[in-house]
Amino acid sequence: MSESEVLEEIKQAESDANAMVEQAHTDRKKAVVAAKDEARKIISDTEERANDHATHLLETARGQISEERQKITLQGRNDANKLLETASGNIDDAVDFLLAEFEMVVHAKTEADE
Repeated sequence: MSESEVLEEIKQAESDANAMVEQAHTDRKKAVVAAKDEARKIISDTEERANDHATHLLETARGQISEERQKITLQGRNDANKLLETASGNIDDAVDFLLAEFEMVVHAKTEADE
């Protein structure tokens, strides 16, 4: 092999090596872009799942709050009805008491006037 052939092979080897390095850089850039796209997709999917989960938790909490509110409202109505029944029963006693007191005052006044 002559010196010029050796030099030509070296130049060809350098050219091939440069092409391989250039291809490696291109492949690396493509891999980085693909990895970033995949990361964005994973983040987007994760955020969507997190939002869906948060929405589900909110709906569940709202349902529980609504049930609790209904229980409290029903208990309040029951308590109010019991108080109303008790008060209604006391009205007759109060009227009888006031009537008796009024009669005593009227009798006392009548006796004092006589």
